[in-house]
Amino acid sequence: MSSIDGITGLLPAGVWISLLSVAGIGALAVVAVFVWFRYDIVPAEPFQPTAAEAGRLAFYAQPASWFADRLQGAPENIDGQSLDPKLQYMMEQSRPFAAWMPRVMPAIYATAPGRAWLRNKIDRTWLLYTKATGPMRSVADQEIAGRGGPIPIRIYRPEVASDDPLPVLVYHHGGGWIFSSIAATDQVCRLLANEAGVIVVSVGYRLAPEHPYPAASDDGEDAFLWARANAPSLGGDPARVGVGGDSAGGHVAINIVQRQLAAGRPGPRAMLLFYPGTGLPVADRSFALFGRGYGLDSTFIDFILPRVFPGHSDPHDGVDDFMDPLRARSLAGLPPTIVASAGFDILRDSGRAFAERLEAEGVPVRYTLYPSLTHSFLQFSAVVEEADRASVEQARLFGQVVRGNGAAE
Repeated sequence: MSSIDGITGLLPAGVWISLLSVAGIGALAVVAVFVWFRYDIVPAEPFQPTAAEAGRLAFYAQPASWFADRLQGAPENIDGQSLDPKLQYMMEQSRPFAAWMPRVMPAIYATAPGRAWLRNKIDRTWLLYTKATGPMRSVADQEIAGRGGPIPIRIYRPEVASDDPLPVLVYHHGGGWIFSSIAATDQVCRLLANEAGVIVVSVGYRLAPEHPYPAASDDGEDAFLWARANAPSLGGDPARVGVGGDSAGGHVAINIVQRQLAAGRPGPRAMLLFYPGTGLPVADRSFALFGRGYGLDSTFIDFILPRVFPGHSDPHDGVDDFMDPLRARSLAGLPPTIVASAGFDILRDSGRAFAERLEAEGVPVRYTLYPSLTHSFLQFSAVVEEADRASVEQARLFGQVVRGNGAAE
């Protein structure tokens, strides 16, 4: 999950107590906590579930009907939408911790050991609940030159019958610009490559607060330009290079397109956006409806904005077209775009509004709302049937659109 709620349940009770009373426990205990952070990290790759993780995966692999019979409250129906019972069960388990997170999160994230520990836990959780798909023809890690330094990328080439050049998708993970990695979205990128029949270039862009905006967008643009220039050597078609991303990664992808238009350069062939960060959604109806207890909480937005966009987190405080694409002066000229939103998500309305603006300005667009799902549904494809369907459906649609077949409309 790309929110504060995504780490609830991961902290042992002793660490919760230590963090919540850090002012009174003394320097030695504080040091002990950070030493524990460092030695509690289990490398995300090669991913092997611990016994506890395997137990959680087996538990949530049970049928949705099992969870529907064991909900704490009535089935949740909001704004004409019904939440998937398995996701409702998950949300119910995390909500008791959500009230503490605004107090705990800054304490964890204020130090390098805390950030490393938290990012590792998020990576492993995302890997755990994402479906494993078929093998790749090849997977390769490398670094490319970027204006801010080396950029790690991972290149996925699927098994296909033909040796003809394939379309390319330059993909950017979510995580609020502060979490996640190439490792966390490894299974997602394999799924996209297999189902779309494209080469996927996964981008390990720099994270905040160490590297605030526009670092992520700079790295994304540099990776896109590299992928297009080097597509033939990857077995790809330079005329069919698209961009995509989920959540914060969607914002990076949109920025890439905007920058090419502003510079007068050819843009990507197509764009794939999962529950994208299209701007500042604080005034949206969905922000009010789903701001507490559905994975991506408003408290998380409040936490990340000043760290990602220092000095510009207020919608009226120097925010430009790139920070807030939804309210950009123009979106004309963007490529055919796929937008997939989740019903129980504070970004639901901004995703729909972005698609509507694209359509109004003549951009071919295909918008799909999955009303029973929450934010970050890509990371639940192994355990939530509708999340699996949504992931596969949108990947296949991208494969058609980037090839010019069944263009988004």
